[in-house]
Amino acid sequence: MNRTTSLISTTALVAALGCRGVESGNTGPGSDAGTPDSSDGSASPFCVPTPVEAGPATAGDAGAPLNHRAMPACCPAQRGPGGPNEPYPPGIASPLGPDAGGCKMDSDCKNGVNGRCFPFEGLIGPGGCSYDECFTDSQCPSGATCLCRGSSTANIANVCVPAGNCTVDSDCGPGGYCSPSPDNCYTPSSYYCHTALDACTNDSDCQLVDAGSCCCEQVATCTYSVQAQRWQCTQKSCCPP
Repeated sequence: MNRTTSLISTTALVAALGCRGVESGNTGPGSDAGTPDSSDGSASPFCVPTPVEAGPATAGDAGAPLNHRAMPACCPAQRGPGGPNEPYPPGIASPLGPDAGGCKMDSDCKNGVNGRCFPFEGLIGPGGCSYDECFTDSQCPSGATCLCRGSSTANIANVCVPAGNCTVDSDCGPGGYCSPSPDNCYTPSSYYCHTALDACTNDSDCQLVDAGSCCCEQVATCTYSVQAQRWQCTQKSCCPP
């Protein structure tokens, strides 16, 4: 699987974000900066994990989207270290100043929850401190969802995703499905209800119609159109950042 496709799939499967949620001064959930602890090293102190948070359709349900959100988020409280070889030496450490989120090691990141320090990444980003924004949907703005990292050992931040028109399947009525719609190649997906007018259900329903340029990967995805108010096939040109 290539890098772009992996990023889109990771977002859809509640693992997230091409970038790592780097935001200076973000205090994240809770009242105290730092790393929340839990007895089993993974359960969030802000919620109780449910049997199914989000994921694939049940076996035999041919009409269901592969990715949908059955229950609200309950994200891991623990987070893996920011990166190897800390403290980062000059040229590898983020060029940002301390007041802008610059850092050399995880312990420098004290302005939010689960602070982690990432090195300078050239055109991808300046690196610096990253903090968890949420552990549950209720800690995000109204209508927004909390996108969880894939496990308690991953170092990606839990982030709030902009509101769509649903947060869980039940928002879409009886038998409805609430799925992530990839707006572009490298950002988290907002969630929208499937409709009876949908032209597609999964990415596999869509075919590329244009080979695109030599340097940008072309990706065909099933995406929700706010204008048409339905899911339809969209081709994206994903150029390296």
